[in-house]
Amino acid sequence: MNSATTPASGGGDAALARLAALGLELPAPSVPRGSYVPYVLSGPYLAVAGQGPRLDGRLRYAGQVGIALDLEQARLAARLCALNLLAQVHAACGGRLDRVLRVVRLAGVVNAPVGFTEHAKVLDGASDLLHAVFGERGLHARIATGASSLPSDMAVEVEALFEIEPQD
Repeated sequence: MNSATTPASGGGDAALARLAALGLELPAPSVPRGSYVPYVLSGPYLAVAGQGPRLDGRLRYAGQVGIALDLEQARLAARLCALNLLAQVHAACGGRLDRVLRVVRLAGVVNAPVGFTEHAKVLDGASDLLHAVFGERGLHARIATGASSLPSDMAVEVEALFEIEPQD
């Protein structure tokens, strides 16, 4: 294992410290709004179900990007989705974000009208946060796509796959 994939050692959680340095804190993990679980841990991989731009159970960014929201608002929505992904990771990893060895893949869907082409720029809001929190371990493969609607009229939904350090 090289330093790019090694979690921080010691008693502190460097990822949580970086999040705090950004002026952010983890929200309470969201509750599924359907017949699924919020995450699945299988071997070294943690798959986190799609997270919307909710805070304290309330949808913060709704509507189609390019109509109801501008690009900067959509990027903030994607960033909030990533923050909710991290809340699920935190819960799945016993309160230790530093168990994340690698953010493997991010997949995001943007609620957008026909002709909208800035999906990748929207999803950069999520990608940039994960890179800021995990450093090189936060760089990932990604798909950014669009749909004419999303559940609850969310502006963005993001899911992710993480490689997790085994439990001691």
